[in-house]
Amino acid sequence: MIRSVLTLHTSPEQADSVLGLYRREAILQESLDLTRAVSSEIATAIDGSGEIIVTAVWPDEAAYQEWLDHPNRGRTAPELSALLADARIGVGRLYEVDHRASRTEI
Repeated sequence: MIRSVLTLHTSPEQADSVLGLYRREAILQESLDLTRAVSSEIATAIDGSGEIIVTAVWPDEAAYQEWLDHPNRGRTAPELSALLADARIGVGRLYEVDHRASRTEI
């Protein structure tokens, strides 16, 4: 399994708008519905800096590539690009998951 991590450095106000877009357009759910993704999350730094991370777990690199190549992935690109015009976007990175433990959410 692998985990993809994308870091976005933007203002706190823009972070709220980015989160709103992800919610309104159900971007995380769409990536799960259209690919073999296992799970995905979007989170903001609790220090109010506006930093956002988008992470997902995939069974393998090919599954992640399926999302990168999927025609629906670019559906919200114009609006997201406008929101992130002044943001510093980190390099998307892949990590091999060595092992994991989880608890069922309540």
